[in-house]
Amino acid sequence: MTNQNQPSFRRKLFKFLLITIPLGLVLFLVTIQGLHSSSDPSFCAKCHHLEGYGVLAEVDSWEKSAHGKAGVSCLDCHARVGMVEYMKTKLKGAKDAIHSFFISEDEMKAILEERRHGLVSQRVCLHCHSDESTLDGSAVFSAPLTGRLADKVKNPEFREHHGLPDILKDNFVGGTHFDHARHMRDFEFTCASCHFGVVHDPRTKRETKEFCLDCHSQFVDRGAPQLENCTVCHEAQLGMNEGTGAIGLTGDPGFMHEAEVGCVDCHTDTMEGFYRPPQDICLNCHDESYMDILSSWKEDTGEALKEAEALRAEAASLLKAADKLGRNTELQWKMYERSLYNLNLVQNDATLGVHNFAYANDIILEDVKKEFTQLIEALERN
Repeated sequence: MTNQNQPSFRRKLFKFLLITIPLGLVLFLVTIQGLHSSSDPSFCAKCHHLEGYGVLAEVDSWEKSAHGKAGVSCLDCHARVGMVEYMKTKLKGAKDAIHSFFISEDEMKAILEERRHGLVSQRVCLHCHSDESTLDGSAVFSAPLTGRLADKVKNPEFREHHGLPDILKDNFVGGTHFDHARHMRDFEFTCASCHFGVVHDPRTKRETKEFCLDCHSQFVDRGAPQLENCTVCHEAQLGMNEGTGAIGLTGDPGFMHEAEVGCVDCHTDTMEGFYRPPQDICLNCHDESYMDILSSWKEDTGEALKEAEALRAEAASLLKAADKLGRNTELQWKMYERSLYNLNLVQNDATLGVHNFAYANDIILEDVKKEFTQLIEALERN
């Protein structure tokens, strides 16, 4: 009896597996595609649809930010690294999306306003901006399922390829001298303590600076740099004025630096909280024709930066394509990183050549464009 029923059972099992395995695979693929689609910023924009800055304008403000331009999307920051944390965030997001159908926009704004602090874990920031946080392997096996940039991060390669310092080891960060590790260790600061609004409200830069100055004023006796100690923090600006700072490239000091014009000779209203020079301050020493020269410097530097950035993006794309083909690109990445560092120096100076036009344009940006062009040509030949 058992032997007679066995073939029938096997046939049923075979039919069952023949149906359920493909169906399960289809459901799995549909689920993964659904996760990918609902993780895209365009999906988030269905609710966070306003323009500008602030609550419900998060997608628009993200697009204008450095993170947006670098392709760091919503779930890269708002979900911790790894598949488990990713799924937790997706389930919570689904709950919030359903909830949004039953409340008004004003009620949604009030909820988001209340939640805005602590929405990004410090561990997420450190995952990309330092090396030690990627050593625990928390993102293993997650990248094929989530497709997120954060789950593909492997430092120091990722960090170096993007021209980022290790914020827990390097003290020259974003053109500024700043010891992150000490502030986190001795003062228990988190990333959000200083970088509030870094993605969704960059207008808070002035508030951030005032936060730094206010805190430093309380620690004068411990040697904390004060407002008048400009060059202690502003290394990029000092280097640009001196004709130094770029890797492998030196130049003559800028005109104002040679003439011993100090920072506060131009930045006259810093004590009142206005950190950029007043527009008419130049006329205290120059005639009106100098304003045309300044405009010309800024225009030329702006165009050169756009050209250099376009070449950088093309070189990075070709390098990534070469990596996928398994080519040895180690030396080419080093060349790219050096030029990216020098490009960032000009950008971090943030004066469009005013501090030292000849050094910024004729030396640094010319060399950057030349190096990226050579790199592109070499990669295209191979």
